[in-house]
Amino acid sequence: MLDNIHIERIGIFKDLSLVFLSLMPAAFVVLFIIMLGSGVYIPVSAVVVNYYFSFGVGWLSSPVVGLSAGLGPLALLSLLVFIAVQSSLFLTVNYDLLEEVPHFGKFVKNIRKKAEEMIEKHELIENISYLGMYWLMFLPLYGTGPMTMSIVGRILSLEWWKVWITISLSAATRYSIVIVVVYYGFL
Repeated sequence: MLDNIHIERIGIFKDLSLVFLSLMPAAFVVLFIIMLGSGVYIPVSAVVVNYYFSFGVGWLSSPVVGLSAGLGPLALLSLLVFIAVQSSLFLTVNYDLLEEVPHFGKFVKNIRKKAEEMIEKHELIENISYLGMYWLMFLPLYGTGPMTMSIVGRILSLEWWKVWITISLSAATRYSIVIVVVYYGFL
C-alpha cells in the first residue's frame, strides 16, 4: 500500500513539474517586463489582454493595438511569437493532463486512438499532418491559433516537440506578415 502511495506521489510530482517547467519562461518574461517599467508593461499588457480576450480576432487586432501603443514592429513580433510559442508549449507538454479531465478527457482519448490507428495504416499522414498544421496555423482563419493547433497535433498523436516547433515556425511566419501589412498601412 505504501508503494502505491509513493508511486502516486511521484506521478503527481511529475505532472506538477511539467506544468511548472512549461510556465517558467512566461514568468521570467513577466518579471523582465515589470523591471523595464510602465513605459513597456502598459503596451505589452494591452497586447496580451487583447490577444486573449478579443474573441476570434485577437491575432489580428493585437498587432494594431501594439503598434498604436508605441511598440516597435520587431518588439511586437517578438511578443506575439512568444505568446504563441508559450501557449503551444504549455498545451503540448501538458496534453496528458487534458486527457484526465472528466468527460472531456474520455472524448479526447477516443479521438486520439482513432487518429493513431489511421496514422499506423498510412504513414504518409504523419508527414502531411505537420505540413497541414503549419498551413492551418499560418492561414488567418478562425479557430486556427496556436492553442487549437497544439491540441490537434497532440490528438493526432504527434510528438510534442515536433508539434511545438511546427506551431512556433508557423506563428513567426503568420505574425511577420500581419505586422508588415499593418505597419505599412495595407490593412
